[in-house]
Amino acid sequence: MQTEVCHLDKGQVTCWNSWHRWSVIALVAYAFLAVTTTLERAAQTGRNDPAEAGLAPRSSHELLRLLRALILPSPRRDPKHLLWWSTWRRHQLRARLCHHRWHAYADTAP
Repeated sequence: MQTEVCHLDKGQVTCWNSWHRWSVIALVAYAFLAVTTTLERAAQTGRNDPAEAGLAPRSSHELLRLLRALILPSPRRDPKHLLWWSTWRRHQLRARLCHHRWHAYADTAP
């Protein structure tokens, strides 16, 4: 059923990354269409103010708060995840330093 509704492959529906990407793209597309439709209606009626066309102005802080409350998942706070993340970040730092050292060596080697 899910694959028919959103046109994702069977394997993509079971994977969080592809489902999350599809959801974000769909929401961005919906927001784009909503704003475009409102501006088009305003242009047809001769009104240039979005508030007059029925679109209430929103602040960036209000939009971010709505996104965090309704769409974005809450961050994980469990100790196991925090320790894993810390280990992963230290690994990334070591890898980056080794990468830079290798390129410095490769640039100076004859």
